[in-house]
Amino acid sequence: MRTVDSCKSIIFVTLEPIARQMAGPAIRAFELGLALSDEVSVTVFTPHKIPDDVLRELKERRNLPDTFQLKGGLSKSALYKLAGEHDAIFIQANVLKPYPGLAAMGKYLTVDLYDPYLFSILVQYQNSDVAANASYRLMHKVLEQHMVACDFSVCASERQRDYWLGRYCALGRINPDMYSFDPSMRKLIDVIPFGLQEGKPLRRGKGAKGNIEGIGVEDKLLLWGGGIWDWFDPLTVIRAAARASESIANLRLFFMGMKSPNPQVPLMDMAVKAKELAKELKVLNRIVFFHEEWTPYDDRVNFLLDADIGVSAHFDLPETRFSFRTRLLDYFWANLPVLTTGGDQLAELIESHNAGRALDYGDVDGWVRAIGELLNDPKRAEQCRQGSRALAENFVWSNAAEPLRQFLRQPHHLPEYRKVTMPSFVERAQAVYARGGKDLVVKRSKQIIEDWIK
Repeated sequence: MRTVDSCKSIIFVTLEPIARQMAGPAIRAFELGLALSDEVSVTVFTPHKIPDDVLRELKERRNLPDTFQLKGGLSKSALYKLAGEHDAIFIQANVLKPYPGLAAMGKYLTVDLYDPYLFSILVQYQNSDVAANASYRLMHKVLEQHMVACDFSVCASERQRDYWLGRYCALGRINPDMYSFDPSMRKLIDVIPFGLQEGKPLRRGKGAKGNIEGIGVEDKLLLWGGGIWDWFDPLTVIRAAARASESIANLRLFFMGMKSPNPQVPLMDMAVKAKELAKELKVLNRIVFFHEEWTPYDDRVNFLLDADIGVSAHFDLPETRFSFRTRLLDYFWANLPVLTTGGDQLAELIESHNAGRALDYGDVDGWVRAIGELLNDPKRAEQCRQGSRALAENFVWSNAAEPLRQFLRQPHHLPEYRKVTMPSFVERAQAVYARGGKDLVVKRSKQIIEDWIK
């Protein structure tokens, strides 16, 4: 297996489209790659064709350097050839399913575990036992394949890292050899949060106010800044907005995207339920508005700068505890007061930095009070804006990428993975002898024999 003193090039592989409309995984691959391109040559690959006009726009708007290349729509063999020209490979935790050969190249392989997929699957397919079981088992094995193959892995938070360390331990990837290699396990998995672009957000065009019919320039806007997935709770926010609008006449709630930009991801049930509830409460297109299409990545800033409050809500689920709500980072970037549900690590930061409120699950009354507090008390709203501003400084991509930058400077291959098996009779006896000599072997002989027979 070839080793190098440092990696001079890396290819990021995402299965999501690189386009005007991009979901979190594509944004993460693009932005991390761009952050590293000041030091190494970077290629970002997607199996989806990237339109020429999109490439031109990205190069112009983001001033992409010559060390940063975007490639899309290539065949599997062409991807393998391209990957073979790089020292390191960065993949998200579903990439080896269509491209298993990437793990067999002997490159320095990093796996991105920022999304705890399994918990999302439990929610998404809860109404179909067949789909739930098949999808869960498939993704469980796919994740295992990635965790066994990697030389390094990253996740989005220290809480997520605790979860993944537990999974690595159960898998047998954490063993005496790994401990000898790195007792801290930072060479196995470290933290790269989702990040933010450098600098202040700058308006590029029209957002919601004065542009979406029914949302006026002077209206007070609550912004739901991402998709409506099944593990989110837009229903509580819609009910709260409907009630709060009785005393705040110009209140509006705007959902920035209904459906994923990935054509392979269908419209989720919760998105349908959200719209149905707005109709039932007679607030659809009056108080509550839905942007049917996904907002282009570079245009989201216009909606963020229009907003008065950034909102997000979810349920009491394991997915919540280990999530990292990327839309909340955009709220920090735009210095917005934030209303969200508690239970995750970012909600705790919002509370501790006085950037908004983390409310109880399904607490419509609490949401109504919190909305009124922020919209009727400019001093309180400004305090929250300052809290968001302070949080934003902690999440720029250049800082977030540092663990991967260090890995590329001093790359390593992890100790070979060996599946955990019961020790043989001889190994058990040798282990007991090493701890206490012949006397302990004699004393434990009955136990050793019983363990071996079992």
